[in-house]
Order: sequence, then C-alpha cells, then structure tokens
Amino acid sequence: AVERTINSLVKNGVVNLPDTSFDDEFFQESIREVVFVACGSAYHTGLVGKSVLEGLCKIPCRAELASEFRYSEPLITPETLTVFISQSGETADTIASMRLAGRCGAQVLSIVNAQGSTMARESENVIFTRAGKEIAVATTKAYSAQLVALYALALYIAELRGTISVEKYDRLVAELVALPQKIGE
Repeated sequence: AVERTINSLVKNGVVNLPDTSFDDEFFQESIREVVFVACGSAYHTGLVGKSVLEGLCKIPCRAELASEFRYSEPLITPETLTVFISQSGETADTIASMRLAGRCGAQVLSIVNAQGSTMARESENVIFTRAGKEIAVATTKAYSAQLVALYALALYIAELRGTISVEKYDRLVAELVALPQKIGE
C-alpha cells in the first residue's frame, strides 16, 4: 500500500499530484492556512499532517473532527486549503464538511482510497491512496498510505514555496522512496 501510493506520487525524484488542478501560485503566494478535516484514524493522520506541513511549509495548520466542523461556521476563506481525509470516501461527516468548505469558497483537497467514492467524485482535487480494500478494523494500510500522501503533499508545497532547500527536498524524497524497503526490513 505504501509503495503503490509513493509510486503514484513520486516520479524521477519529484513529487507530483496528478489528480489535482491547483495553480502553483496558490501554494506560492495565496495560501494562508491549511485545515485538515476527518474522522477516526484519518483524523489522526491529519494531526500528523498539521505538524509536518507547519514544519516544512511554514503555514499555520489545524486539524478538526469532521463531526464538529460540519456544524460550525468555519473561519475559512479562498486562501484556506481544506484537506479532507477518508479511506472509504463515504464518511458522512467528512462529506458534509467538504461540501461546507466548498460553499465557503475554500480550496478543497481530498485524500481518499476509493476512486469511485462520493468524495473522489465531488472533489476537484484528489490524492488517491493506493491501500486497496481495508478488511480489518485496525486500519494499518490506509493509515500508512494516508501518512505517505500527507508527507508528499508537504514536500510538494514546501518545494513550491521555497521553504525547503533543494538538498533537503532531494534527501526527504529519497527517504520517502526508500520507505517500502525499510518497512519490509
């Protein structure tokens, strides 16, 4: 699952987000904050994403439970990147939150495993995890693939914003690519 996700996002030592249509200028100049929204284990990947993006990209971030976000009046703008995370892409609270963020004018990105899911269909920008079918309650595959997607997103944004040196970017991308072998060992 980790290897498939990495291979879909990293080509020739460069992170790409093939299923997104963001203008590079958004990440370089417009983005003011990132809000991660999810439920359950996916929420916990959002907490990690908060730490990683703040550290590498120097952008304020927060993580919120979708069950709370959907009933709030979120303080988000077109300069907010909202990242919705779900293995199935069918989590009701996360879908409702994603729709709310869109109505508020925020930039929407979904990190989802299921390609034909509601979230994948309704989101303009998607990072697909390649975890395959999750058949256990313990979500090791999906969680690990979501973490990989968030690290790749952070590297992508940091490179565009110039908040990471070329050397550090190359080193971290190489570490990401080496991760499946290290997990195997």
